Amino acid sequence: MPPTLETLDHQFGPFRVPVSLCRPAPDAPMLLVLPALGVPASRYQRLQDRLAAAGYGSAVTELPGTGASLPRPSRRADLGYSDLVHRFLPSLLERLAPPAAIVGHSIGGQVATLAAREGLTGEARIVTVAAGHLHYRCWRGNMRLKVLGLAGLAWCSGHLLGYFPGRALGFGGREARGVMADWATSVLSGHFPPEARPSVRSGRGPSLHLGISGDEFAPPAATARLASLLGGEVQHVELPRSAGNPHLNWLREPEAIVAALQRWLQ
Repeated sequence: MPPTLETLDHQFGPFRVPVSLCRPAPDAPMLLVLPALGVPASRYQRLQDRLAAAGYGSAVTELPGTGASLPRPSRRADLGYSDLVHRFLPSLLERLAPPAAIVGHSIGGQVATLAAREGLTGEARIVTVAAGHLHYRCWRGNMRLKVLGLAGLAWCSGHLLGYFPGRALGFGGREARGVMADWATSVLSGHFPPEARPSVRSGRGPSLHLGISGDEFAPPAATARLASLLGGEVQHVELPRSAGNPHLNWLREPEAIVAALQRWLQ
């Protein structure tokens, strides 16, 4: 029997946020997938297919203002990291059946980790893919300079335009000014804004942090530092050699990630 597919519309502030649901069987364990910055939920279709083949249901949400989520970020439609951690993810969990795990890619992994640190993710396990902390010291050499320069661009362009023009700059899409201002602050300070408040740590539980070999956007030091917020396990995954950036290209061939995820969950 083919998987059951449906779309849930979730309202978050001014944003309509579609959530793509895939159920291979009524009793299949569900995984909530949080995308990377500027990456639409449609890019995760192959991941959903592989998860369904492995016996898992999945719910892939858009990030507010990305992909099929409207309106696009602007001065009147804005949000920051704390909104994603303390309001957006908990509101999603209220709408969905309790997931077996929350799988976060890049910024999605940061949000899931920070929410778990605050005890906001219930019994769900946390899995991050190609996600890392943002402190500039996690990078070396030219990449450290690039990250610092991008932080400056994010801060300035957001305040001038009311949003971050990521598509024009080759990093993300049209992103919320608040998210990118927080991103830049985290690069410089070594702390995400949600880390500023004391952690209750009641949600501190099993977490897996998957780094991808050759990923310049989430190098091993960044993955390890993010994992340390939960005392989580770090694994590094080798992908089949292909042209392009492994930070995103694993979505084309997600089998190695699904295999690692399945082993850990079982």
